[in-house]
Amino acid sequence: MIRSLINAGIMIPSKKISQTVLEFGKSIIAGLPASHTKEEFEATMKLVVTAWNAVVMDSWENGSKFELELLALMETAPKIVKLEIKRLIKRKKTKFYNDPRAVDDFWVRENNGEIVFGCEARLNVDNAPASNTKH
Repeated sequence: MIRSLINAGIMIPSKKISQTVLEFGKSIIAGLPASHTKEEFEATMKLVVTAWNAVVMDSWENGSKFELELLALMETAPKIVKLEIKRLIKRKKTKFYNDPRAVDDFWVRENNGEIVFGCEARLNVDNAPASNTKH
């Protein structure tokens, strides 16, 4: 399966998806207070992951359905939240455009007083050509 993705020109990044998502969301994460709680960080990461996944899923379907739905949901949010979501969408499309992975599941835990973020990646292999593969 990995070979068919590579043959289709889809490169699977070598960096862990959790590291990539943290780097992607660093502007909004940096806005958290220094003494932020696990719950505040988790709420921030929900926004980051939702924006990431909206752009990824739209790329899988060659559309804009999920981005438009996210922006519609944010319509009643405070102006700064809407602005941050728009910035994240733009950042995904420009600086992270070549990462085809979606976040399937994520978690925020406290470990010895440190807040830890982790997640799992998911790829859309339904549309990847299966030529040159052995079954």
